Amino acid sequence: MGVAMTECPHCEFPLPAGVLSACPKCGAEARGTVCQGLLEVDVAHSGETWDMAREKIVKAVDEALQHGHSGVKIIHGWGSSTGQSVLSGLAKGLLRSFAVRYGGRMAPDRGNPGAHILWLNR
Repeated sequence: MGVAMTECPHCEFPLPAGVLSACPKCGAEARGTVCQGLLEVDVAHSGETWDMAREKIVKAVDEALQHGHSGVKIIHGWGSSTGQSVLSGLAKGLLRSFAVRYGGRMAPDRGNPGAHILWLNR
């Protein structure tokens, strides 16, 4: 698997996605440039405990920040089989804390009541 590439928004010099803080050619700010769409992670449908789900969410947010994703979609479930989701409230609370920490915002996924998106505003 190769390194994801993007271009400098100012001079179009090829850059490894999310790795450099400045373009080596023109010196323009490169870190934080959105070069990929949403990173999607399902934390509810493989029998995850809260500790496992939390670890997946933390890793996904770290990866999204490092690789220039516009945000992270977390599928936390909504309890369709039991009537209540064990992970939903905990996952939403963690996403809210990341939104505050990174200056992003959290929103429900309009197409899935068992998912929320952490938009990383850059």
